[in-house]
Amino acid sequence: MAFVELENGDWINPNFIERIFKANQSDTSWKVGLNHGEAAPITDADRAHILKTGGS
Repeated sequence: MAFVELENGDWINPNFIERIFKANQSDTSWKVGLNHGEAAPITDADRAHILKTGGS
């Protein structure tokens, strides 16, 4: 299991991510939808890092 460190110091397991989305299309912030029903905010740099590690 590979974890990715986010810019805020938290860790996320890309295997638990179901989708990456913008909550508001005109905004620049992103969220990840996790397989247990939660959505966590991430930055654009976090999104790129998650995608590079093979997350969805």
